[in-house]
Amino acid sequence: MLGTAGAQLPAKGLVIKNTDGLIFIDMGRQDNVMKGDLFDIIDNDVVLHPLSGDTLSVTPRSVGALKVLQVYPKMSLAELLHIQGGKDPMLMQVAQIHSPDRLVEIERYIKQSTATASGVSPRLSLIPGLYQYRMGEKTKGLSLLGLEATALVLGMSYRLSSNDWYAQYEELGPGLSPTDYDFYYNGASDRRSMSNRLFWLAGALYAYNLVDVMWMGGNQMQLNARVERKTDFGLGLSAEGRPMFNLMRRF
Repeated sequence: MLGTAGAQLPAKGLVIKNTDGLIFIDMGRQDNVMKGDLFDIIDNDVVLHPLSGDTLSVTPRSVGALKVLQVYPKMSLAELLHIQGGKDPMLMQVAQIHSPDRLVEIERYIKQSTATASGVSPRLSLIPGLYQYRMGEKTKGLSLLGLEATALVLGMSYRLSSNDWYAQYEELGPGLSPTDYDFYYNGASDRRSMSNRLFWLAGALYAYNLVDVMWMGGNQMQLNARVERKTDFGLGLSAEGRPMFNLMRRF
């Protein structure tokens, strides 16, 4: 999340020029801006009274993100990473991002966008973990790939071992004690059960992989993080059902 609105936000600037995805903001070297810094594009969500049309609340929220490419004394050139709904960022406010969670979120989005632009095929999702790895989620991708491979290899090993034990059980001659028959039969049965559990695990990992790929493809990054406000103002109803204004202050 970003900081609170107004004075509690980091030093704010404005978008002063927009040219084909290249943005100029009125913050530069004198504002301690550095190459590679990330900024949120801030727009105001206005709530109007349904009858009078008066403004009831103004909620600043992030609608996009910028990455600084070049810094000048009083302005900076930035790349437009994302903006909701194709909005024009001209004259919108910008705020430098300091939240670690937000920085990680945007860095992940940049990696995914780069991977998508390089032509990552959705068919990679047929191998669990490979799509995630190519999209920049290397830890998740390697973990999924390793777990899937381990489950399949162990499942096959236990299945082959179960078949061997059952073959030995069928080759037992007459005259042995019931304990000997039970030993081989139970050994084959236990290994078959373990094999089935491992194959179920492999199937569950494969299903999780497909769901995760669909989630990554449809929701690569939520860039609509709302700015947390200390004061909320809106409409509500009293206990008697009368309309009234609500004012809430967080300390």
